Amino acid sequence: MYGSNPFAAQDGWNAGHGQSTWNTSVPPPSIFGALPYPSVSTALPGAITLKFTSLSPTILNCKVIGPRNETYFHVVTDGGHTVLKDAQGSNIALLEWRDRPTVEARGLVAKQSTGQWLRLSTDRSHRFMVHNGVAYSWSPYDRFLQLSIPGSYDILARVSKTYDVVLLELTPHAIQLGLLELGVLATILLQCGKSID
Repeated sequence: MYGSNPFAAQDGWNAGHGQSTWNTSVPPPSIFGALPYPSVSTALPGAITLKFTSLSPTILNCKVIGPRNETYFHVVTDGGHTVLKDAQGSNIALLEWRDRPTVEARGLVAKQSTGQWLRLSTDRSHRFMVHNGVAYSWSPYDRFLQLSIPGSYDILARVSKTYDVVLLELTPHAIQLGLLELGVLATILLQCGKSID
């Protein structure tokens, strides 16, 4: 037909009708809206959203705000320690920033290296954590880090980030499984910018 250039047919028609292919006085046709938009992410059904705000300067010093703008947690770093505190100021978890950082959460996570608790997969595509004998996987998808049970399509939680806020969305099922505090703790480690292995 007109070779391998799919636009050559238009060029041939233009030339045959006295029109220049490169007429600079006429703006090219707009393709705005002609291309498909990327899928718009929807909220997880019934999820509660926790906002890590007042990052000072990172997620290692911040407030965690929940529904109705209530403070749920505080993240406080002093020297080589980061403490996750509940709204009343009680300590929930401790991160120690050593050569091999450690994590500990009373009643939830026995003291261990952060790399052991959030274990990196062999192909380095996701991280695993175990709670109450159940393995969970944090995997990147689109602009999110998503938490699910391996082999399941159900998303339990997901993390997203803008320049000044980190969001953690938790489904009711995740909260029933006892993943509220662990989701917050994992979010801190996954978004802190430090090496956790």
